[in-house]
Amino acid sequence: MTTEPSHERLVARRKLLLLGGAGVAGLLLRAPSAGASAGQETAAGQDLVAVPADPDFVFAADLSNNRGAGEASPVGSAYWLGAYQVTNAQYAVFLAESGRDAPAYWDDGAVPSGREQHPVLRISLTDAEAYCAWLSARAEGWTFRLPTEAEWENAARGPEAYAYPWGESAGTTYDGATLTSRYNYNAVCAAYYLAHFGPTQATYDHPDSSRYGESEPISEILSVTATGGVSGWIDHSTWTGFVYTDVFDALTEAGGNTSAVGAYPDGVSVHGAYDMAGNCFEWTSSVVMATNGAEAGLEVNAVRGGSWYATARSCATWYRGEGRDGSGGYPTVGFRVAADPG
Repeated sequence: MTTEPSHERLVARRKLLLLGGAGVAGLLLRAPSAGASAGQETAAGQDLVAVPADPDFVFAADLSNNRGAGEASPVGSAYWLGAYQVTNAQYAVFLAESGRDAPAYWDDGAVPSGREQHPVLRISLTDAEAYCAWLSARAEGWTFRLPTEAEWENAARGPEAYAYPWGESAGTTYDGATLTSRYNYNAVCAAYYLAHFGPTQATYDHPDSSRYGESEPISEILSVTATGGVSGWIDHSTWTGFVYTDVFDALTEAGGNTSAVGAYPDGVSVHGAYDMAGNCFEWTSSVVMATNGAEAGLEVNAVRGGSWYATARSCATWYRGEGRDGSGGYPTVGFRVAADPG
């Protein structure tokens, strides 16, 4: 007779299946610095790509879809942008020298095994700025900083103003329990759990949930459409959906469903930057009025790009609904650097 694995064993198995070897894959997929073209540089261990100025830049406009209002925000100078999101391994070197606190999901202050090349999460805006200042002190002739929101969108959408960094279509398919995607967003997580833990019971554990304490199989909660849409992810009105279960809580405590940076090479932007859709939202230096989520109506720092938790729409290059309080650290927010020579 087959015995249902305990929740602890499921979490351990989850980490082995999803994270085991991910650091190696990330290293293999990273673009080499040697022989880089004129549009690539490496400074202070950061792989950088060149992004041209756009004095005529305006944010994409469609207020009904959390886009901007089409306002002008000239990008007056060319700049460099990190080819990858800053990784746990890179951030660990900074922590060793700076003495700052490690992210809450690290194991006793150490990077979780297998996540060395995953983006660092749960770091505040101040932490990200401190990392940039630390890099600047290590790289003669370079000043590192966070990109502005306009610089981020300019780099992500490219000269053709694509909806995704690679083009107009997400191109995601789900067929025979196999998801094909150019980027890491919530359908990747949903498809994984359906494939590996569909029969596993998940318990609604939010105290406000209309189904608090009830359990049902993950396959009864989640579903994925042929084009990668996800149903059963979250229902804010009833505090139900996969996000409000004990299984999801265990996932976020372990660092979420991130992937090694560069693990989706088909999702590279026209300028050569990876993961500008999905994996983790990225801090920008721009202060905005949030229009979505718990921060709606508050002045926050814009975060861009979507995440492993986000819907496909939230991963589009034009999506501006999200913002975060710069003093906090969040399980879906990391960062990439911008840099200026001289």
